[in-house]
Formats: sequence, C-alpha cells, structure tokens
Amino acid sequence: MLIGKKTGALFLRPQSCFSPLGLGATCKYAIFRALSKLPMVSIFTIVPFEIEPKYRKIAKQGVADPQLWDRMILPFQPSFQFAKHLMDLAGGRRILAFIGTASPFKGVRELCNMMAHPQWDNSVFVLLAGKVPDAVSDAIRAAEARGAVVIPRFISNDELDAIYYVADIIWAGYQPSYDQASGNFGRAVQAGKIPVVREGTLIERLAQLIDYPVLTIDFDNLQKGIERLQGCLPNTCGPPHRFILRSQEQFVTNMKNAL
Repeated sequence: MLIGKKTGALFLRPQSCFSPLGLGATCKYAIFRALSKLPMVSIFTIVPFEIEPKYRKIAKQGVADPQLWDRMILPFQPSFQFAKHLMDLAGGRRILAFIGTASPFKGVRELCNMMAHPQWDNSVFVLLAGKVPDAVSDAIRAAEARGAVVIPRFISNDELDAIYYVADIIWAGYQPSYDQASGNFGRAVQAGKIPVVREGTLIERLAQLIDYPVLTIDFDNLQKGIERLQGCLPNTCGPPHRFILRSQEQFVTNMKNAL
C-alpha cells in the first residue's frame, strides 16, 4: 500500500483483536479497524461475517476458509495401500481420526480423557496420526493403552488423503483459544465426513448455516460426548458441493476485486 499497490490480506486469527485482556489486543483492534477503512487495502477474515458479525469492524469482507474448497483444485489422492491397512486395523468399526501434530490446543487431552472414561467401549476405532509433543505424550500413551492406534510421525500427503478416505469422523474439537476456521474441519466437509467440534464454536455455527452434520462435544461433559460419538453414524449425504463451489467462487471474485 505504501508504494501505491492495492493490497489484499487474509486475517487468520481475527479473534485476537477481541481479547478482553491485554493492551496488545486493544492496539491490534485499533490498527486493523483503521486499515479496514483504507481504500487501497482489503482485509478478509477467513470466517464469513454471517458467522461472526463483529469481524465487520476490522475487515472489509468475510470469506470462507480456503481449506473449505481447496480440494476442488487439488483433489484427494489417497494411498489405497495405506487406506486398506487402516481399515484392517479398524476391523469394521467406525473410524475417528485425529490428524496432525497433537498440540494441546487441538483438544487432544479431551479426546484421550474420553477414552479413559469408564463408559468408553472401543466401538469406535481411534487413530491419532501426527507428531506427538512431549507435553501430551502421557495422554497419548494412555489412549494407546485403551486401544487407540498412534502413528507418531509426519504424515505424507497420500497417507493424509487415505485417512480422510477411510475415516467416518474427523476430530476438530479445539480449545476456546482456537475458536476459528480449521483445516481439519474444512477437509472433513470436503471429504463428506463428520467433524467433531466443540459446542458453541464458530465452525459449529458455520455447519448450522450450511446444514452440514457435525458431532458436538462439551468439554465440561465428556460423558455426553461419548454417548454422541458412540451413536454417531457416517454421513450418507456426501460433501455440500453447492456450498463448496460457491465459497470458491466468492473467494476468487473478492480477491480479484481487491487487487
């Protein structure tokens, strides 16, 4: 902008402007509110304004997270050998997949705590695929002892696609500090699988807006979450193709107009 060029920017964590604590959030809010009014700058949140209207104060437009439509451009290409291996491990059970580095903010302890609950009955096969930080290694080991399969390493692209191919349920139940768009949620929607989301989150509201099935978890009542999980059936409706296509078109149009 300072050298006279139109600028378009994706704001990945706009909720950081609205923290009730700290001078940093106040300053960030003031900066982005000012930037959003400049004619040469177009700031886009990756959560639509229909989901979170307050983001209108700090951005010009809310668009769908690109991870809700990117697989229209780069389709899923699973390793069918790896997919068969996972299905053999599951033994006909529904598959719940936790994908990516098991960072605490992703709710991995809550998942492990669910498996440690007396009501857990292993009717759902749990797969944790991704690097395991030391901070959660104890919880992961306990989950493994209760029947989870852990692949504690970097997952290749074709293996990742294989997981989305075979899984029925994808974990996207994150901590309150990470209430934003989620790649695992977006890819689950594109794959036509059921995401696990924390109750009251932005992605739950997005799913309600597009009438897409999710499994909601209340972190303060994990027993209820277990009941929902054990009663959850695979999604038979497939991906919401119309929404995915519309999201891509709106994103591309808005970016072209911004630049």
